[in-house]
Amino acid sequence: MTKKTMTLSRQQLYDEIWKVSVAGVARKYNLNYSKLIAKCREANIPFPSSGYWTKKNLGKDVSGEVVALPPSDNKDVELLLAGVKLEKKKKATLKEPNADESNNDTETARETIEESDVDDTVLTFLDGTEKKRILQVSSELSIRDKKRLHEQLIKYRNSIIEWKRKKKEAHDQRRHNKTENEPVFFNEISEESQQRAFLILDALFCAVEKLGGEVNADLSMHVMEDIVRIRIAEGQDKIKHELTKQEARELVEYNDQIKRNKWAPKPQIRKYDYVYNGKLRIIFGDGEYIRDSEKEKLEDRLGDILLRIYEKSDEIRIQRERLEEERRRQEEEARRKEEIRKQKEDEARRTKELLNQAEDYKIACEIRQYIAAVAQQKDITPEIAEWLAWAKKKADWYDPIIAAEDEYLGRREHSKSKEEKDLDKINKGRYGIWGW
Repeated sequence: MTKKTMTLSRQQLYDEIWKVSVAGVARKYNLNYSKLIAKCREANIPFPSSGYWTKKNLGKDVSGEVVALPPSDNKDVELLLAGVKLEKKKKATLKEPNADESNNDTETARETIEESDVDDTVLTFLDGTEKKRILQVSSELSIRDKKRLHEQLIKYRNSIIEWKRKKKEAHDQRRHNKTENEPVFFNEISEESQQRAFLILDALFCAVEKLGGEVNADLSMHVMEDIVRIRIAEGQDKIKHELTKQEARELVEYNDQIKRNKWAPKPQIRKYDYVYNGKLRIIFGDGEYIRDSEKEKLEDRLGDILLRIYEKSDEIRIQRERLEEERRRQEEEARRKEEIRKQKEDEARRTKELLNQAEDYKIACEIRQYIAAVAQQKDITPEIAEWLAWAKKKADWYDPIIAAEDEYLGRREHSKSKEEKDLDKINKGRYGIWGW
């Protein structure tokens, strides 16, 4: 196996990196992205952070973030090309290796990312192994022009065709009701740009699935633990509107009516048209986007887009966990308040029961005092003695400590309120109105 190298001056490499990004230079010269990062650090060449390009793409001022090229004794940088040139072999050896040969060292045409080359400034939320996998896939990402589209894209394209068929059918039959379930993912691009958009999404979807993710029917992606949503839109140019024949006719009729001093509604003719210009952009859920530029198309930045998808997944994870924690905190606070409410309610109930029991005990004590007073009489007749025994039982029935059961009244529910224990209500409820 032989590898080729190329040499650039530090100044040229610095200028190109700050003009089109490290990924753009890597693609331009067929260099390994991570190894180019390592070379820049070795040669003390500063490069922009991912936030620099985000702000620049949003049209924000980034002049204050540009880092000047520091001086160095080394004027040139030697760079290793990513492609590997295979040595020529005899025709007889061009066959599938058998089981005995499978353990031999074989040559490969794919450059791999070494652990030491993994960039520490990207995907910082992942461990080295997973980061290496994603960087490897992103560095190899390209348009699959002659391959079958991703299954979900085929289904979505078919749903667009079916919806248009139903819409035309409704129009032909002069039905004015709106055709439902319109597929809206590609509504912001022209039909001329749709195939290009399909190919870009196809490459991204296949890469996501290769890394263990999933693509959903609505073309959102299940990346790591969360759903990442993107949309693709096409830029529009604002041009002066040219009158159609119908509009010109309406305008003539309107002016004619005005000249005759007759009232007429003025035709509503727009001043400008917005025409699709073929410049696409990938838009993430929060409005951030990566777009075509004069130097690079989206097809040239597929690796950057894939990395941003994974960064967005982590941002969504952080937001989700923050919301889950807030929801957990709110639920815990609600549970705590409910527990306090129940405790207060229970405490109030127990206090009322205590007061009711104390009231019964007070009555029992008063009955016993009365019994003691009656027992002080000198002449205790059999009738009085019988009454004293009966009254003592009633005092024991009232007393919540003794809580004796009465032959007719049963057990007194000492915890209930005075109104609930009213003897008239008890008798009415048990026997009707004094039903003995």
